[in-house]
Amino acid sequence: MNLRRIVVAGGDRRVADTMTANELRERVFALSAGLSGRSEQLWGIWYGNAADFLCGFLALALAGKHIVLPQNIQPGNEAKLSRQFDALLIDNMDSELHLPQFTPDSLVMPNRLSRSFDEWANYDTPVSLTLYTSGSTGEPSAVHKTLASLEKEVTLLQQCFGETLGVSPVLSTVSHQHIYGLLHYVLWPFMRGAPFDGVRHQYPESLADAMGQEEAVVLVSSPTHLSRLPGAPVFAARADRLVDIISSGGPLAKEDALALTSLCGRAPLEVLGSTETGGVATRRRHQTDHWQSLPGVQLSLSDKGCLMVQGEHMSLVEPFEMGDRAHILDRGRFELLGRADRVVKVEGKRLSLTEMEACLSDHPDVIEARLLVITGRREEVAAVVCLSAPGQERLEQGAKRHINRSLRTHLSACFEAPLLPRRWRYVAALPYNAQGKVPLAALRKLFDPEPD
Repeated sequence: MNLRRIVVAGGDRRVADTMTANELRERVFALSAGLSGRSEQLWGIWYGNAADFLCGFLALALAGKHIVLPQNIQPGNEAKLSRQFDALLIDNMDSELHLPQFTPDSLVMPNRLSRSFDEWANYDTPVSLTLYTSGSTGEPSAVHKTLASLEKEVTLLQQCFGETLGVSPVLSTVSHQHIYGLLHYVLWPFMRGAPFDGVRHQYPESLADAMGQEEAVVLVSSPTHLSRLPGAPVFAARADRLVDIISSGGPLAKEDALALTSLCGRAPLEVLGSTETGGVATRRRHQTDHWQSLPGVQLSLSDKGCLMVQGEHMSLVEPFEMGDRAHILDRGRFELLGRADRVVKVEGKRLSLTEMEACLSDHPDVIEARLLVITGRREEVAAVVCLSAPGQERLEQGAKRHINRSLRTHLSACFEAPLLPRRWRYVAALPYNAQGKVPLAALRKLFDPEPD
């Protein structure tokens, strides 16, 4: 297996394709010098490998650039992306975007630079970054943070859980391009001196292979991936090597948490948070179903019964209203009562159902559409679609699979593959009620199993 690791302390650990601390330093300073010579200030960054991403991230910071982490770089979002950043720092991945793009090879200075880590540590120019997330209106919302705020959160995590994790190597199933992976998969391991595998593992076989090369590992994952792992024999055979499992992106189902606890001997550490707030609270399901706020986080409820939070590491002037309804208990404990808006989490990623419905309705075969999330062994987006006359005619001629593919292809220009609908229903008209609403219960009924 081709491992890409970061070793932040010492250079004696040698495995295939390892990046030592000295090699990391040289790459970062060389790339930073190349970036400093560019006039663009707003830089998007998009790397497939987390180790390469860390080099680019640190180089942008050292060059004093404003860092932008786009939601994705799908070509259908090019107009939005052109407003988000001036140039894109990208690896050798293929990209159909026509925005200014630069690879490390095109920016790295030819001479190797030599600086000490002391100089690096004393570099105190304030650097900010922007992340994008779906807001309740359906349009991507910009979330501005500073590296100082991320450092505060990572320091808080280390104080609370660092002793448990130690410097065990980190494996991940989640992307480093979003706030959860950025913090838990890249920056926190980097801070505590833990190596991490730069390639994320989306399949149990790949994950088990990586686990087999270590005596003990930490897994950063999501409920979607974790729900599949207990049933995979290759994972179960090596589950005893897990020092800990960290999960975020939505609450982990209790049966999945208990199954993983039985396999690994420790319940996963679930982290509740958002792009706007970072981490808010944690829990381990073998101890309680309630959430415990992180130290320094203040809790309250809005008029709508939604959880409101504020904390030093959040860089928020006012308490932030989350999309989760909650009941606050005592000593920073609370229970969640469900989402209050139409922004949902699927495969660990946030999705505005409103935004996807609008995109779907732009297809020439679609008059109107409604989306919902169906929860079974996994969470899936389901679509109820009212077709145009030509689309309905093709449907009646037996072309349902062709229509499904056509609509998915249309959506893939703006949405990542894990978010695309997996289940489809075509109706003559959406089930409006007397109030002019489409009840969720009526939509769910369309996906009920047919009677024998």
